[in-house]
Amino acid sequence: MRAGNVSKMAKSSVKKIAAALERRIAEEPSATVYLLLHASELGQEQRAAIDRAGFVVRHQTTIIPCYAVSGPGAGLRALKREPWLVRVEEDGEVETM
Repeated sequence: MRAGNVSKMAKSSVKKIAAALERRIAEEPSATVYLLLHASELGQEQRAAIDRAGFVVRHQTTIIPCYAVSGPGAGLRALKREPWLVRVEEDGEVETM
């Protein structure tokens, strides 16, 4: 097996969305969720997919490619198939010292 194939396999085995978040969204798919969408790249294609899924981009970071979004949890079903989406986590308040 070539090194490139191993890398592709490793990426495909990593879960993009934590099981607890998926369960919560399945229980209330129409509830508004606040998420961080970690991306492999930022651009118009990604923004269009986020819009189609019913989310609103509240903020975007470039140092770590990420979109802070809000919208119906059900929209995540379509987004999780996007190849640019690396990881999804819930957005929340951050406290500093």
